[in-house]
Amino acid sequence: MAETAKSPDEARVQVVSTQPTPQKNTAEETNFQSFATAISKIDANTRLKIAEQLKKAGLYRGTVSNKFNNALYDALLAAEEKRAKLATVTEVPGRLEFIQSLAVEGEGGGTGGPTQQITTRISDDATLRSMAIEVLKAKTGDEGTEAEINDLVKKAKKAQEKNPTVTKYLTSGGVTRATTTGGVDAGQFMIDIVSNTDEARANKVLQAYNIALNTFGGLR
Repeated sequence: MAETAKSPDEARVQVVSTQPTPQKNTAEETNFQSFATAISKIDANTRLKIAEQLKKAGLYRGTVSNKFNNALYDALLAAEEKRAKLATVTEVPGRLEFIQSLAVEGEGGGTGGPTQQITTRISDDATLRSMAIEVLKAKTGDEGTEAEINDLVKKAKKAQEKNPTVTKYLTSGGVTRATTTGGVDAGQFMIDIVSNTDEARANKVLQAYNIALNTFGGLR
């Protein structure tokens, strides 16, 4: 049971003694504050470079400035939180080096670096069938038998499956670049089959086939 104060002064002493003792900052917290203070006092050009790195890392919000403002302080604090988390499982570099590494990782627009998407394409059966019919028409004047059509479709599809059209999309810094490799031109493949490697006949069939493509707006 608490003792009853005998005077106002004694009561004030008791109140003070019951208040929790303020906790001191840890060494890391003190170091971060010193680091942030140093950033606020360095030359503007260096501070701008640091802000730009934090922007690339996706931590700096708004327009980059060489001023030490709330945006820069918040970005520094966000980087410090990432560094502290990583430090629980492995050794971490100094703060400036760590910010630089975050910038490199975030070159892809703050999403963890460059991203790549790959798509593979072969012609569907309906398109291959239409091609086969037009190739046979170009050769003989009629669309051929069902067996001839199916044979061309089967062979062209098998060739495309072995060598499909592959497109790679690489996104970095907000810019996407596409690179396409491989692929079999099913129409030309069918023309080569029905022409039996006869170059003159192949050219004639190809010419008639191209006319059909233009008429129907393309079958590829």
